[in-house]
Amino acid sequence: MASASARGNQDKDAHFPPPSKQSLLFCPKSKLHIHRAEISKIMRECQEESFWKRALPFSLVSMLVTQGLVYQGYLAANSRFGSLPKVA
Repeated sequence: MASASARGNQDKDAHFPPPSKQSLLFCPKSKLHIHRAEISKIMRECQEESFWKRALPFSLVSMLVTQGLVYQGYLAANSRFGSLPKVA
């Protein structure tokens, strides 16, 4: 009887790699191993989305505000290059 329960425990843990072979990406809760290709794909998507939805709009708004401040006279334009250095 004891051997049957010990064997049952071995069957449950058979899908886990030994601790020395586990990578940091191994998730014992979901019993899945996340591959590096999947992670790199997710990171690439995340970077692209953050550029289009955060970085680009923020930079465009800040450029427009700076140009408006130069136009209104709150910021002085460069005599040689105009407002380009401040806007850039």
